Amino acid sequence: MFTLRTLMIVVLFGCLSIGVLACEKKGPAEKAGEKIDQTAEKAGDKMEEAGEAVKETAEEAKEEVKEKTE
Repeated sequence: MFTLRTLMIVVLFGCLSIGVLACEKKGPAEKAGEKIDQTAEKAGDKMEEAGEAVKETAEEAKEEVKEKTE
């Protein structure tokens, strides 16, 4: 599973790659690299959304338990 640190490293690497490649004509490898970067970024976004959903569900469960034990 990705950690926030790993995700930040992937995004940083992607940004640096795009910056370096922007100065040159893009070939098939560069285009593939960009697609990989975009996919990694989308995956990170989905993981963040999933983490938020888990957090919300845990908070709701906590409240239910609290209400039933009072």
